[in-house]
Amino acid sequence: MLALWFALAPAWLRAALPAGVNQGPALGWTNALSLRDDHGKVMAVVVPNIGGRVVQYSRGGVNALLENPDSNGRTLAQFPGGFWVGGYQCDFGPGLLGRPERQAVWLGPHASVAPRDQTVETASPLDVVTGLRLLKSFTLDPDTGALGVMQRMVNASPNPTRHNLHDRTLCPAGGFVLLRLPKQSRHRAGWAVLRPTETGSAFDGEQPASPNVAVFGDLLVAQAAGAPGKLGSDTDGGWVAYVRGRLLFVKHFQTWRGALYAGAGHTVEFSWSDQMAALEVFSPLTALQPGQAFDFPELWQLIELKSPVTSFDDARAAAKKIPPSPFAPKK
Repeated sequence: MLALWFALAPAWLRAALPAGVNQGPALGWTNALSLRDDHGKVMAVVVPNIGGRVVQYSRGGVNALLENPDSNGRTLAQFPGGFWVGGYQCDFGPGLLGRPERQAVWLGPHASVAPRDQTVETASPLDVVTGLRLLKSFTLDPDTGALGVMQRMVNASPNPTRHNLHDRTLCPAGGFVLLRLPKQSRHRAGWAVLRPTETGSAFDGEQPASPNVAVFGDLLVAQAAGAPGKLGSDTDGGWVAYVRGRLLFVKHFQTWRGALYAGAGHTVEFSWSDQMAALEVFSPLTALQPGQAFDFPELWQLIELKSPVTSFDDARAAAKKIPPSPFAPKK
């Protein structure tokens, strides 16, 4: 991925693309790069012009990610004040998401390359606030349709820095999030719900409760419907999933034992409204010397169910279809 710093050029996109990679219009963007499996069932679409964002991860034509038609085709050059897009994006943290001086990383054009079959890599410009660059690699398994996602932050400044990676994936509302609660947690219940306070809001992990949440042993199920809400957990299970209709979307991710996680110490947070469901995954805070890099890997999967999920019990049953995480917690 570091070769992107030096080798990326428009000629890459003009050259013949490797197998399983296509370039063309998608959702209004002209230079989208799509990855397809060998069976014609699964497709992932990456748009370099809006931050190397994944706008589609679909199976059988059903997109697991939220689309915002009002923003289709928009770019930061056309709308310098920013705009709201669905799909997946990764950013640096903590507490940097949405700052206007950082729009180039979140919404600006990223360099891109297709170095091998079923693979796309993107690279952000230098972030003026953190001195970091964000490199991402997406590889679609040609047989299963699983999507390998590598997120890398590189300290391109002359100074030491300490940040984390913050993955935010938006899905359509109405489904259920699935989360394995940890055996050892900073929260008494293993999870926390965000509640208003006199000074703003804070996570309550002592006696969390929500009409949108049901807990079955160590499995938490939350429905993305009704009044907006947010919950979080320091789960070390290595996955979070979202099921809507007959499509089960699983995000496996790496965790680190004993590492310092920012904010409430969560590895996963989930928020919802009547329009969207947001899955947020965090890496630990990591100190980087000049030139050092940190990798945060994920593996995405789409599983088609026999029947649609319409209840907490259905969602609980769907959790049995989730494969074990390929990532063992690191020390």
